[in-house]
Amino acid sequence: MRTGAGGPSRARGASAAVATPVALSLGLLVVAGCLLGWYVPGALAEEAAYRSAPFCPGAPAPTGSRECLDAVPGTVVAKEPGGGRGSRLPGLRWTTDGRSAPSWVRLEEEGALFSSVSPGDRVRVVRWRGAERAVVAGPLRQETAATPVDGHRLPYAVGLGLVPLGGVFGWVAYGWARRPEGAARASWPVSVPMACGLVLGAVGFFGPLVTDGLLDALLLSAGTAVPVLAAGAWLLRRRRNRPPGPVEVLPRLPGRERCFPGAVVGAVPCEVAGFSTLVAGPEGLAVAAGEEPGAARCRVPGSVAAVRVRPRAHTDARAVRAGAGDWVVECRDGDREVLVVAAREDLPWVLGVLR
Repeated sequence: MRTGAGGPSRARGASAAVATPVALSLGLLVVAGCLLGWYVPGALAEEAAYRSAPFCPGAPAPTGSRECLDAVPGTVVAKEPGGGRGSRLPGLRWTTDGRSAPSWVRLEEEGALFSSVSPGDRVRVVRWRGAERAVVAGPLRQETAATPVDGHRLPYAVGLGLVPLGGVFGWVAYGWARRPEGAARASWPVSVPMACGLVLGAVGFFGPLVTDGLLDALLLSAGTAVPVLAAGAWLLRRRRNRPPGPVEVLPRLPGRERCFPGAVVGAVPCEVAGFSTLVAGPEGLAVAAGEEPGAARCRVPGSVAAVRVRPRAHTDARAVRAGAGDWVVECRDGDREVLVVAAREDLPWVLGVLR
């Protein structure tokens, strides 16, 4: 039976590490899809209906919720600048003709209308669908905080910014699924995609806020994505093809036989198809067809000596095909290279029996 460190717990840990970015990726993409596919079209439709709505005929309804625009006349009672505690919006306190109780209407910003009016001035407050949408004073008009104009910009910015972030977490999950088990190569499959995602997310978020239309923001994001993703792919490929450095592992000499998944690759008789179990014991290292006591074995020659330990590289084609572990013990048997492939926690036993 297997006597090395538990493989199932390692598999569960790897699955959990991949599941987290996958869940984040799906969650962010679902939120982005809801914003871009549902909320933004609704906000655009509401803005179009507001812009095309005519003024209501006859007397305005101060508390109405009609589809036409009610221009309710009134008088400014007081004004309040924006800022202060809670980032308060600038407001006008006004009262309608014939109504004694004044109320506040909050504006988007301190624009020309807010600066020009004073208490006692006459204004008209535009109501639409039951909310106060704009204030008109002579030739000046200023939208309130409840206006549907440009109501799509912020959700469009958030949705467009979340798309690359959701994609980058999927990229991270893919990198983690392919990485070696140890921490020696754990940073670059994460840091490079995250850097790309942050850049594209920032461009996607600020694009709708600084451009004039949806298409302009989309083209800005797409135009930025091409060089950023190309640079990220180039960095990943360059790092992947770089020869991995050695890793310090303390050898341990087993007092009894220990069986664990592994393979021997190289110019030795032990590279046999189906032999995917390493046996480390007092008599040395062997590769076997299974963990059963009667399974066929091939003893690794005693002349094989360990040189260094490193993560398995993508250039190790034969080691990749062996698929027995993510770490490699580089060995020499005279002038021949031999690779012992195993999991990270089993390397001390391999080094302990390779003299």
